[in-house]
Amino acid sequence: MPGEHALAGRATQPEAIPSPPQELIQPLTLSLFDAVEMALEQNPDLIALRTAEGASEGMLDVAQTYPFNPWVQIQVTPGQKSADPMINDKPVNHYVLLMQQLQLAHQRQHRTDAAAATLNSVRWNFVQAKLASAAQTQRLYFTALYQRGIAELARANADLNTQLLSISRKQFEAGTLAGADVAILKLDNASARRQAALAEANYQTALLDLKRQLGMPAGTPLALSGRLTDWKWQAITSETPLWSQFLCVEMPVTADRMWLARSLASGRPDVWAANADVDAARANLELARANRVPDLQIGPYYQRNNDPVLFWGFRAQMDIPVLNTGMPMVRQRLAELTQRSTIWEQLLNRATLEASAALDRYDRALALASDTETAIGEDVPAELQKLEEQFRAGEVDLVRVVTARTSYFQARRAALDTLNELAQASANLVGATGLPPEAILAAATP
Repeated sequence: MPGEHALAGRATQPEAIPSPPQELIQPLTLSLFDAVEMALEQNPDLIALRTAEGASEGMLDVAQTYPFNPWVQIQVTPGQKSADPMINDKPVNHYVLLMQQLQLAHQRQHRTDAAAATLNSVRWNFVQAKLASAAQTQRLYFTALYQRGIAELARANADLNTQLLSISRKQFEAGTLAGADVAILKLDNASARRQAALAEANYQTALLDLKRQLGMPAGTPLALSGRLTDWKWQAITSETPLWSQFLCVEMPVTADRMWLARSLASGRPDVWAANADVDAARANLELARANRVPDLQIGPYYQRNNDPVLFWGFRAQMDIPVLNTGMPMVRQRLAELTQRSTIWEQLLNRATLEASAALDRYDRALALASDTETAIGEDVPAELQKLEEQFRAGEVDLVRVVTARTSYFQARRAALDTLNELAQASANLVGATGLPPEAILAAATP
């Protein structure tokens, strides 16, 4: 029957399983300093570098351990045979020799110095990696803030274009606006929408770069607190106490910019790591010179033969440096010390140039951002709002409104570009001088 087939068809259909309610995941809100702290804790590269310190500490422990391992030698000849049976009945011929190797030129101290210098180098390299991570996090964070500002600006422009297009269509229907003006607004609206979509995509890409730097999964919701306009940038001058407290040396009153760059560069972790490499090379040179003195092996000696006669005494052994005097190793270590010293000097010179260039870039960006032309608010100015109201009332033409809005958004974009240059210059200054972000950035305004 038809009814039976209908019932059978309905019976074979699976019942719909209600989906569980979706939890609203709150995005993680991060400030700049929170992001830097998270990067120092969760960055994959830093996590891998932390294990290097343990290996270097093990090397130091090995170097501090003196090779106090005496060795014993025993020789027994129980199978002695002689034609005289009286000799075969005598005690077995044997001897025992206990020896200890003594290093006479303080080699352990030189090995300890080399291992300690290597450990310092590893630690300073880790601090340099933390500095690079902090600077990169600051750079990516400000880039994301900049891209978010550009996306908001493009979105606002697109929304205003849509409103303007809607008003123009009503005026066209009323016969107060030409069709060519409406066509122009359609093109502008389509272009503004595409620019807004592209700006949003760039912002999401910047967030992904920041998440990768922080060691976060790509799907984690993330929200950045504050704006570029919320930060207070400090000038690098002798009158600014905020950054000068992070300088390890006392700054003279007559200090010039090159002295400041040299002082900041000399405190960079990678320069200190290179200095530790010089100390390690110097300790290895002293160890090579000490190894020219042969080790002494000495210990007590006991022997009993089948006479029987007992022998007690000492036995000593030392190499005679005839062909291998150790000078080739000394020359190699001396060349390594010269190489490490040259690397340290050139690294300090390069760090000085980088610090000087970073200071100059930061000063120029700060002077440019301090200009009153960059202080443009987020709200649409009253003049532009009044002009748009006059356009709705049919008192002004479309060209004036479009020109004014274009000028306004270009000024907003220029202001964001200027602040982004200052933010990137500050991140570059952190990486080039070793100053922490707190030295040149004040807390963001709430």
